[in-house]
Amino acid sequence: MKHNKIIGALSVLALAGGMVSCADSFLSTMPESTVATGEVTATVEGAQLAINGICNAMQTQYSKTNYNQYNGESYLNTLLGEGLGQDDISGLSISQWGEEIVKQGAPWTKDNYVLNWMMWAYAYNIIQQANQVIAGIDNATGAEAARNFVKGEALTLRAHGYIKILQYYAPRWEDSRNGEFMCAVYRDKPGIADAPLCTMNQVLDLVYSDLTEAIKCFENAPGVSRDEKWQPDLSVAYGLFARVAMIKHDWPKAQEMANLAQKGYSTMDNKTYLAGFCYDNNDFMWEQAAEPSDIYYWSWGAHHAVNGIYIKNWGEGAGAMDYQLYKQMDPKDIRRQCYLMPDKIAFLQKINRAWNPGGLKEKAFWDPDVVIESSNVDLSSGPTKKPGKFDKYKSWGMAHIALRYSWYYTTEILTSNYQAMANQGQYAYYYIDNKGKLLLDADNNASLSKIPFGAQYKFWSIPPYGCSNYPFMRSTEMLLNEAEAACHNGDETTARALLYKLNGMRIPGYSTSKSGDDLLEEVILSRRIELWGEGFSFTDFKRWNRPIVRVAWESGVEGSGNWMLEFAGTCPTNANKGWRMLIPSSEYTYNKAIDRSKLEY
Repeated sequence: MKHNKIIGALSVLALAGGMVSCADSFLSTMPESTVATGEVTATVEGAQLAINGICNAMQTQYSKTNYNQYNGESYLNTLLGEGLGQDDISGLSISQWGEEIVKQGAPWTKDNYVLNWMMWAYAYNIIQQANQVIAGIDNATGAEAARNFVKGEALTLRAHGYIKILQYYAPRWEDSRNGEFMCAVYRDKPGIADAPLCTMNQVLDLVYSDLTEAIKCFENAPGVSRDEKWQPDLSVAYGLFARVAMIKHDWPKAQEMANLAQKGYSTMDNKTYLAGFCYDNNDFMWEQAAEPSDIYYWSWGAHHAVNGIYIKNWGEGAGAMDYQLYKQMDPKDIRRQCYLMPDKIAFLQKINRAWNPGGLKEKAFWDPDVVIESSNVDLSSGPTKKPGKFDKYKSWGMAHIALRYSWYYTTEILTSNYQAMANQGQYAYYYIDNKGKLLLDADNNASLSKIPFGAQYKFWSIPPYGCSNYPFMRSTEMLLNEAEAACHNGDETTARALLYKLNGMRIPGYSTSKSGDDLLEEVILSRRIELWGEGFSFTDFKRWNRPIVRVAWESGVEGSGNWMLEFAGTCPTNANKGWRMLIPSSEYTYNKAIDRSKLEY
């Protein structure tokens, strides 16, 4: 079989076998396009193409789900990892399902609900395809080093799929009866034959074994390396090992693996941090491919980057930081620039008083006349000129502040070429519009897209389809993993040194002498700030065994939160089955090996 036919068939498998409609399951049918294991792995070259197919499944639009935005890792990291969390008011994701975690709704009570099976189907799609390669790679013809490398990739990808299952379907380690909680289906062979339920320990043992073997395979592949960063390699295997060890609270292993994962990479400097997170850099260890693909306007950046075309067309906002988190940031922290918060009024007025024609103060962010709470606490509405005697509004609106900070960030803070970032005239929440009510400069008028209280400027995308090298794993995440593990291991000297390595760069004059619980809290806060919006909020709070607390925006109450009331509230750690999604009903409907009496609800 020709190489392109192999990869084409595997891509079809990814769509037809792994992700089907809500009424069906990847277990309901065996797609006719399934490629036999022996055929896929007849040669090392063919097996590598199969690995590329799995990686492609991590960033492919799954149109058969009847949910077109569903395009793999980046989307699920935002929808579930951020949308169900505390720190990111994540635009489209929040608008659709923002109340689910605090209202203890459908994902936690209905085993056929869309949010319940999305991650399950995605993860097992990766697992199934990896199983095909693992089962046949030892007999593939080709150079031994190349064969070892491909096997390492397959084992790493299978481990990644099972880690996703642990994060969303397993309980917290402390609630797992020392790992004996039933949480998954054990699949380590190709195909979709019936398979039994398994415990958290069985999944952990498989992931530990896979990653241990993957590391050995990579180490025994001299002269072989990945072609692209969207493929896994040794550093990714180390990084995944650190992640799974933290789930298990295996802190010695987590610290060791996180340290090894950083080798050859570096924490991005401030200039890179402010470059839009859409281009590759030496902090990104594993990332999404940035070339235009067949998902086009359904790409992650189209919906979640500040210059995404659907930020303009749909007006859902590109996400916002939780105001309570922002208030904990050091005033000198360069990352504060990435969020439109009340302190930006004084910042803009200091530059040019004309940019605040209404003389607004910070309390305007809680003024119901100019901020629309029911629309994700939108700042773009309201009057754009001095109100008249009989006007409904009694104050200037926030539009001038929002436009001017968006323009200032675009032209003065963003370190990428902003002129190359324009997407059909759209920049950071604003677009050139000759009919617009806002004067941008002597030659242009502008209009604002919806822009929420706390709007983010961290994530940009590459026109015209919102492509980006969205990071699946960063060296800086590993630095923070190492620091957190070091705290638990009593290695406070290492933890403080790692904090200084990061925060000493982001916060001029930073130092810390904290110890014990205070030091751990410093690491946790640093992690929430640095990795904001990268998919960790829900799973981190779950792992930390901490409640999610979203503080609502209150009319006239200066200093209150920036969550619209519908999405605000507290989710205690014992709610929603300990934040554990249910095994989808389609799994046990088609999988006859499951003893339903062992399902733990």
